[in-house]
Amino acid sequence: MEILTALLLALASSAHAAASSPIRLIPHGSVDVRATSGAEWRPVTQPETVAAGQEIRTNLDGAAELDFADGSKVLLNRSSVFSIDRTDRQETSFSLKLGRIRAAFAGLLSSRVSIRTPTAVCAVRGTVFDVGTDEKSTAVTMAEGVLEVKDSRGKQAVITSEETLNIGADGMEKPGLLALNSPSALQAVRPYAVHQEMARDSTRAMLEDLRNRELKAGEAQLGKDVVDAFGRRVRLEEYLLRPDTKSFEVLFLSHRQDRFDWGHFRQTFYGPIPDDLSRIPAVVAAGFLARNQPSNWLKSFEFYATNTVDAEKEVMTFGDPVKINFAGYGTGAGSLWYPASINFTQTLSGPGVPGGSRVQFFQHQDYNLTNAGLFTWTQSVQPTAGVNTALTDLAGRAVGANVMLTAVLNPATGGSAILTGGPGSTLYDNTNTAQTTPSGPDSADLRAITTYPDGSTVGVEKFLVSNDGKILNFSNPSASIFTKEGTYNLEINITSSLFQGRDIDVLVAPEILRQKAQQATTANGLNP
Repeated sequence: MEILTALLLALASSAHAAASSPIRLIPHGSVDVRATSGAEWRPVTQPETVAAGQEIRTNLDGAAELDFADGSKVLLNRSSVFSIDRTDRQETSFSLKLGRIRAAFAGLLSSRVSIRTPTAVCAVRGTVFDVGTDEKSTAVTMAEGVLEVKDSRGKQAVITSEETLNIGADGMEKPGLLALNSPSALQAVRPYAVHQEMARDSTRAMLEDLRNRELKAGEAQLGKDVVDAFGRRVRLEEYLLRPDTKSFEVLFLSHRQDRFDWGHFRQTFYGPIPDDLSRIPAVVAAGFLARNQPSNWLKSFEFYATNTVDAEKEVMTFGDPVKINFAGYGTGAGSLWYPASINFTQTLSGPGVPGGSRVQFFQHQDYNLTNAGLFTWTQSVQPTAGVNTALTDLAGRAVGANVMLTAVLNPATGGSAILTGGPGSTLYDNTNTAQTTPSGPDSADLRAITTYPDGSTVGVEKFLVSNDGKILNFSNPSASIFTKEGTYNLEINITSSLFQGRDIDVLVAPEILRQKAQQATTANGLNP
């Protein structure tokens, strides 16, 4: 196939209706139209409706505008030849045979449009871009969004906001950044050209990885059109990947009319895990406070989400389980198995984050590693006035910079000693986090906003929302419908004072895990 089909599949009936709606041609100066590529040209002086099969030509003193029902536009520069190839329920495609266009596919069409030139095929995944061509070369400039390009030799590339790409007689060149003074750049996306390339590169790598890899038989994917908790239509796509027998990854993409958010979560285990991923919670639970020595346990967990500008990543790593005497935490607790260490790191990235990327919060917990026979728990956050830049533990050893809290606990007695960051410091605990249920106490809508010592904030709101945009209400007897496959999705909205007014909003469909379990059952005759 000539364009990527693994991402952003055909939209629902509303998108189909938009694609098949009449296209309005508005001429400016000398413009001609013909019914087919072999028919006679006729001049156009007034706005009229055009459809698939027709071809448009702008002369030296002419230009034209094509308006679509969903608000998308294509502007034809002078001396251009442009044809409308296909506008059916499966695809919207055009050909630019000569000249230059500026396209703004910001509506429902934006996820399934292709534009062909003599040397390239452009698969639209975003909003505003320019394409110019002659018989030997094509130049593409992306003002805002994501565009996939394939040349006549089969080489492919992904370009994102404020990037350019040239395809000449010798094939495709490497994408480059658009000059800040270029008229093709948009003021709204200027920060792309000056902040770190982390979010841009990760988005490109994700798209190219999905395009290039062949999904193994043991992997699953799904796509559906849903409504989010804010009433916006979303094309939700997910891919369940199994890089090896000990890990799995869920990649989730949320494509809305005016934005593209994506992310992933990955889990890696000590040993092989079953294909039936519904059994994974039991594997995880067996590594925490288990009475019997675990045979398998979670080694790491990573959650990443981005709006292609800002990003938030959380990583947890776990040491191997060790046997600990928890007698101090209740009668009969006794000796239980628990990870020897747990590290949690939260990282923010984006043009508004100091330095482009920084660790916002770090927490370390270990048993017997820092202090013999004891739990040691340390939190480090962004510094502020009055916080020591270093702290020592009970043995006088340095435990890190910008430490807000260190607690040393004896699991056998329940006793603890707490050290803070020194005079004038603020103890970092739950008093720094405001937690609310905005939709009511019985709704699956939980918001937590944390204020850090330097004044920055990070907010996370999580919803269980049905495919038609209703937030789950636990007081409703019909809430048991949550257990039905594909009924509810998890929506995660992430905000920060460092995101310059933007947010990250992704949806995850848990049904893909059940889909994988069903595949395993079908393939093997039983759940492994």
